[in-house]
Amino acid sequence: MPTCPHCGATVPEGAVYCGNCGATLNSPTTSMTTQTQTSSQTSAWSQDNTSGDMQARLEKAMKRAEQLTYAAAIVGGIILVLIVFTLLQYLL
Repeated sequence: MPTCPHCGATVPEGAVYCGNCGATLNSPTTSMTTQTQTSSQTSAWSQDNTSGDMQARLEKAMKRAEQLTYAAAIVGGIILVLIVFTLLQYLL
């Protein structure tokens, strides 16, 4: 089966548009060599792009986790202070 020269997805014989990315297919009879080369280039770009995107997401998630950790510590401290004051009221 041929592949889309834009995204590398497998497309049915004679397809005019790629079902994955919607790109117009120039010729359904494009040689397999050209398709394989284009697919390899697209895959390499996708991996680089995904790697950068994943790195950015990871950094954002780590920053959020750090912020939540600080917020939890502050809330925990406030609750501890409230418990101590409540106990002091009953003891005095």
